[in-house]
Order: sequence, then structure tokens, then C-alpha cells
Amino acid sequence: MKLSTRLASVGATAVLLAGLAACSATPADTADEGTFASGDSNVLVFATLPDHEGADQDAQPIADWIAEFTGKEVEFFPATDYTAVVQGLASGQIDIAQISAFTYYQSQAAGADIEPIGAQITKEGAEPGYYSVAIANPAWDGSTIEDFADEPVCFVNPTSTSGRAIPASQLKAAGVTVAEENVLAPEGGSHDLNAAKVAEGTECQVGFAQDIDADPLIDSGALVEVDRYLVPAAPIVMQAGLPQELKDLLIAEIADSTQSSLTDAGIELNEFLTDGWFGFGRVDDAYYDSIRTVCEEIADEVEACQA
Repeated sequence: MKLSTRLASVGATAVLLAGLAACSATPADTADEGTFASGDSNVLVFATLPDHEGADQDAQPIADWIAEFTGKEVEFFPATDYTAVVQGLASGQIDIAQISAFTYYQSQAAGADIEPIGAQITKEGAEPGYYSVAIANPAWDGSTIEDFADEPVCFVNPTSTSGRAIPASQLKAAGVTVAEENVLAPEGGSHDLNAAKVAEGTECQVGFAQDIDADPLIDSGALVEVDRYLVPAAPIVMQAGLPQELKDLLIAEIADSTQSSLTDAGIELNEFLTDGWFGFGRVDDAYYDSIRTVCEEIADEVEACQA
């Protein structure tokens, strides 16, 4: 069988969504055999969060790797925002997804029966985890997160862990209330766009972004780091309803993986992965309890925590 992956074209998106919806409503496989989003046991539907421009292309080697060791075709789920991925997981339209810790929480709250396979490692030799960075324009006259009070603050979209949930929690801990009119958090906002907005300084001079997007601009002098906060690592998850044999294989190959896991399988890494992805560490559902705690703390401030 020829192993391949393909991005859904714009023209095929409507057809794919309709087919997936139909399959999720009437699974083609029995419970003993497991269920697949597409209704085809030879196809895995894979999603990644559109948290930066070109997210699907950056995740392509991961999709190719999954296709290689499972022997199945891997199709990308067409997602324009985080909410589409949450809904896709909850409705069974996605088999496997690379998401954020907050999106994992939201998907489960929306009814998704999903399990973590592993959590992303962003530095060589490190444990899973990354940072939410409080950033400022170099011209900003403040110095601490407490100085964010009364400022327009650029957050990432409302379902981002490091761009919305963790920042809201840290602001609350610092005694800072951001007025509703000063919360700039577009639904389709991404980390790289947010960092660029703060560097530009027109809409806002302070905000938040994940480290992989903030750090290059900090290093170049286009941004100033105000503070940073450790975030539970972004998980790669699978539907609980997949066949047990396949779930065991996914865990065996993906959990505790490294860059070499891909290259040894003949998969070429792209620049995005060589710079910021060093494998997936083994985690379980309890690893994300801290996100559940954060959401309890900030439910009044972040509507996405009220699911």
C-alpha cells in the first residue's frame, strides 16, 4: 500500500466535512473493531491547531511519520480556528490531533472522549513543557505585569493555553484586571500575529505569546520580555474509540519519541520541527489537572473556561 498524506484542498473541504459528519453520526465500524472519523479503517484524520501561519505544513512530517508506522493514509482536517478542532474532536470527526493543553480541556468539556498519547518537548533533553511569555514593545514605559493594568493587552485567541488561559491566571494572581474594552483577543488570532502586533505597537504595546514565537523577536530587540510562565506541554491526542491495537501502536511509537524517531523512519524534518520540536514525552490525563485548576480560577474572566 502506498503511504501518503495530503492536505485537503479548498474545493474538497465541504465534501470532506459533510462526509466526516455523516460518518461520525453513523460509524461504519463496530465497537469491537473501533471507529474511525472517516468511516474508513485505512484512513486517519489528523488535525493541528492553526496557531500560526502554515501550521499544517509545519506538522506535515508528523503526519507522514504516523502514516509510515501505521500503514494508513493520513488526511489533514481543515481547521480555520481552535474552535473547529474542539468541535471536530467532540463530534468524532478527527482521529488524532496536536492541540494545546487548554484545547484538551475544552474538547473534553465539549464531550470529546480523547486520550493523550504524549506531550510536546520544545528543547533538546528537556521534559515536556513550554512558556507563555509576557511581552512588550521596547517603547513601553512599564516594566512588570502589574503595569499591564489600564493598558490594551493583545492576547491570542480565547482558546489558547499560553496566549489566554495562563495569562489570565497570572494577571489575576498579580491583582491586575484588564477592562473588557482593553482585551484584544481575536477569534482567529495566532501567536506569531500577536507577537508581531505588540512589536508594531499600534493596537497594543503589551501582550502574550508562546515562547517559540516570542523569543526570536525578543532576541532581535523587536520585543522586550516582561515575564514568562511554565505551561503544561501541548498534547498529541487520539480518540478513545480507535481500535485498541492501533492505540497501543500510537503510544508505543509516539510517547518518548525524539527527532530521530522520524529521521530513522526516513522522514525529513522541516525547519519548524528542527528548531522547536524534540519529540513527545509520555504523559497521562492527570498531567493536565493544572489546566482544570486554572480554568476554575479564571472562569469569570475567560468565557472559554465556562464550557
